[in-house]
Amino acid sequence: MQPKTAIIIGAGIAGCSSAYALAQRGIKVTLLERHEQIADEASGNPQAMLYPRLSGDDTASQFALAGYVYSLDLIAKLALDQADFHACGMLQLGFNDRELARIEKVAALAGAADYLQLLDQAEASQKAGIALLHPALHFPQAAWLKPKALCQRLLSHENIVLKTSINVSKVLKSKDVFEIYSGDNCIEKSEIVILTNANQAQHLGLNLHLKTQAVRGQLSLVRASAASLRLQSIVCSDGYLSPASDGLHSLGASFSSDPSTAIDALDHQSNLSKLNSYAETLYDSLKHKVQGGRVSFRCSSADYFPLLGELLDHQALSARPPRPNANAATLPWVKGLYSNLAHGSRGFTSAPLCAEILASLICQEDLPISHALASLLNPNRFILRQLGLKKLARSLATSTDRHE
Repeated sequence: MQPKTAIIIGAGIAGCSSAYALAQRGIKVTLLERHEQIADEASGNPQAMLYPRLSGDDTASQFALAGYVYSLDLIAKLALDQADFHACGMLQLGFNDRELARIEKVAALAGAADYLQLLDQAEASQKAGIALLHPALHFPQAAWLKPKALCQRLLSHENIVLKTSINVSKVLKSKDVFEIYSGDNCIEKSEIVILTNANQAQHLGLNLHLKTQAVRGQLSLVRASAASLRLQSIVCSDGYLSPASDGLHSLGASFSSDPSTAIDALDHQSNLSKLNSYAETLYDSLKHKVQGGRVSFRCSSADYFPLLGELLDHQALSARPPRPNANAATLPWVKGLYSNLAHGSRGFTSAPLCAEILASLICQEDLPISHALASLLNPNRFILRQLGLKKLARSLATSTDRHE
């Protein structure tokens, strides 16, 4: 039976997408956000880049492409303003031997597909509007967007209530109802709870095994120059540069385990050095124009796939490990508790599709992707693998009837 209400904790792109997917199905959603504004952490950069990272015909590439296509279709449906979304295209450069081999392999496997094409150095430079040093994969539909604008548009649905400045301290379950606490006060109750609050999800007093890690990223905001205003598309190597928006380029982004939230001058220099490796003239015109930056912490899993689906009580599972051939219905589910987490640096490509998958699971509908791909997202996969239950780890995400 489809639930009537749901609570979602965390109003980044995963939370806003999940709220929208449920609201579209007639479910009344309350979205709780600890900050004063939505999209205020990893989803809060001035610009987000929407593109897929493909390696060939592996499962990671299949999922990335499915997410990319879904996000583009969703944004077209939402009809964002031109100031908030620009399908300027994107060039992934073959900036070393390994990357050149990758993009050539991807282009060969894609054949005559209309979502990408392989360009030589001269063609890539012409498409970018600036001189580049390498050939590139061109994704003509790739885009930059303003994260807050997309999230606000997703939350404009009549079935969604947003509550900000709500710091959820714990989630308890009493019989079949979840109680949401802020401090010592129970502020909400629901039969369905979805955790979309990234690295904070594992600190809510639940017996979960969310193996996530916080990855620091620093974005550099660079004032446009006369030369850089000619840039027509996103350019990506092991970093990226966006076309100017409101007179600023987004240049990034660093990856580290440093817990500091302070802007680091060395990270700015690292971002600029990546630019110098593929566009020397542009680097010369921008190297003294860094106007500031932004630090955020991405939520990632050990295998870089999101954590999506219903969750298990990991303490109960570990205390009484099931047989490898056990029926999924016999496992200690925290029935009604779901996650949509760990989208890393590509949340705007993966989170909307994951939200649709999750809503399909909750409402027991056919999935929008293959069962094989959906099973890779199983949020319990790490604890199940740790217990030697690899078959269960690969199959649970598709079992919509496991409670019957």
